Amino acid sequence: MTISYTLDVSQTNLQSFFSLLLRWRGSVWKAVFGQLAVWTAVFLLISCIYRYMLSPSQQDVFEQLIRYFDNKLDANIPLTFLLGFFVSFVVARWGSILNGIGWIDDASLLFATYIRGADEETRVIRRNLVRYLVLSQALVLRDISMQVRKRFPTMDTLAASGLMTHEEMDILDHIKDPYSRYWTSIQWSLNLVYECQKKGKVDSYYLMNKIVDEIGKFRHGLASLLKYDWVPVPLVYPQVIFLAVRIYFMICLIGRQFIVTGPNPSGIDLWLPITTMVQFLVYMGWMKVAEALLNPLGEDDDDLECNYIIDKNLITGLSIVDTMWKHDDTGYSMVEEHMAKTPAQKKDEFWGIDKIAPLYSMESAERSVHPLVGSASKINLVKNKKEIVMTPHKNKLSELDPSEQKTYLRRVNVSDHNAKHAKQRGLERANSPDKCLSKMRSRSKSELQYIQFYENGKFRTSANGSQNGVDLWTRAGDIEMNVATSNPNQVHPHSIAVFPPEEQQTTSRH
Repeated sequence: MTISYTLDVSQTNLQSFFSLLLRWRGSVWKAVFGQLAVWTAVFLLISCIYRYMLSPSQQDVFEQLIRYFDNKLDANIPLTFLLGFFVSFVVARWGSILNGIGWIDDASLLFATYIRGADEETRVIRRNLVRYLVLSQALVLRDISMQVRKRFPTMDTLAASGLMTHEEMDILDHIKDPYSRYWTSIQWSLNLVYECQKKGKVDSYYLMNKIVDEIGKFRHGLASLLKYDWVPVPLVYPQVIFLAVRIYFMICLIGRQFIVTGPNPSGIDLWLPITTMVQFLVYMGWMKVAEALLNPLGEDDDDLECNYIIDKNLITGLSIVDTMWKHDDTGYSMVEEHMAKTPAQKKDEFWGIDKIAPLYSMESAERSVHPLVGSASKINLVKNKKEIVMTPHKNKLSELDPSEQKTYLRRVNVSDHNAKHAKQRGLERANSPDKCLSKMRSRSKSELQYIQFYENGKFRTSANGSQNGVDLWTRAGDIEMNVATSNPNQVHPHSIAVFPPEEQQTTSRH
C-alpha cells in the first residue's frame, strides 16, 4: 500500500522531523535494518577472528589487506554518481507510470453532460460506458500487477465481480488476438458513443468527438502502462547499480576494520565502524528507493494501490453519470425536475466591492503570504531627485549630429512619483499586516456578540442573535442592484454596521 506522510511534513519543525523519522512502514529502517544487522554481525565476526584467532604473522598479512581494500575505495566505486543518475531515471519513469494509470472522472463528466436522456436505455448506456473503461483498466492491470492478478485470477472472477457480463466474457474469449484483448471494451465504448449520436442523444459530431477524445486519452494511458511493462529498464543498468552497492560494502567488511597491532595502528579502536554504518544506511536506503520504484505496480509498501484505483473509478464513474439522471420517488430525475442544472446565476458576495478581501480563519490569517509582485517593483530609484533626463543610448548618439541629439532629449518630473511612493510606504509601515491582524483579533474578542454570525447558509445580523432568514447569495446580489426583496432585513454582508449599545444610542440621536 502507498504510505502517506504528507500531513507529517506540513510544517518544518522538529515535531514534523521526528514524526517522519519514527515511522516504520515504508521507511528506510524497515528497508535496511535487517541487512545492516547482518552486515554488522559479519563485521564483528571478522574483527574477532582478526583480534583473537590469527597469529602475529597472519595479523600482519590481514592488516596489509585492510590497507589495500580501503585505499581509494570511494574513488574506485563512485556510489554517489551511480545511484544519483539511476534513482533520477527511475523516479521519472515512476511518475510516467502514475500519470498513465488512468482516472475516469473527466470521461464520466462528459458522459453525464453530453449524453442526454433520463430514460432507462440512456442510463444503461452511460453506466456501461463507465464499466467498459474500468473493465479495460482491470484487464490491463491484471496482466501487469500481481495485486490485481490475485484479485482477478481468472476471467470468471471479472464477470462475478460485475465488471462484465457472461455474454461479454464469451465475446472476449472468441476474439482471435494472440497478443491482447484490452482494446475490445474500448471499441464497445466508441460504438456506443457513435450510436448515441445517431439516435440524437448527443447533439452534434463535435460533442461526440470530445467524448471520443477523452476515451482515447484513457486508452493511451493504459497503453503506456503496457509499454513500460513490456520494455523495462535495460537489465544491465540495475545489475550494475545493485552489484556495485553490495560489492562496496562487502569490501568494507575488511577495508574498514580497525588496525590494533603493527607500527601504524588505527588512531582509535571503536570496534563498530560508525561512519561506515551511516554510509550503509544512506546508500542502501537510496538503492532501496530505486528497487521499490522499478515496478510500482507490485506489492511493496510504497507501490501504487491498483485495486483501489479500479474501485474508485467504478464507484465515482457510476455516481457521476447516474446520480443526476436517476428517477427518485416522484418518478422524475433531477434533470427533469430542473435540479441538476447549473444554479441560478446571482450576483456574487463581492459585487460592487472595489477592494475584495477573501476571508480566512483567525489562525490561518497569521501565516505570511509572499504575493505575486515583482521583487524590484517597490524600489524607488529617483527618491532624491526632482527630475530625470531621458536620452538615446550612447551607441545611437554616436550616429546623430548635435541638432538631432537635442531633439531626442526629454525631462521627466518625478516629484509626483516620489510623493505617491512615500505615501504608500508610509501607509504600509503604519498598517503592517501583523498590526492590522492584532487589532482585528482584539476587536473580535471585545465585540464578539456584535460580529455577523454565519450558520447554515444564513447570517445573523442583529445584536440579539436573531436570524434574518435570507440566503447569503441572494442578499449580496439584490441589495447592490436595489432589487426589491420580500425580506426587509436584506443587506450586503460587507455593509452591515453593527454597533455596541452605547454607539447605537448615539447614532439614533443623530
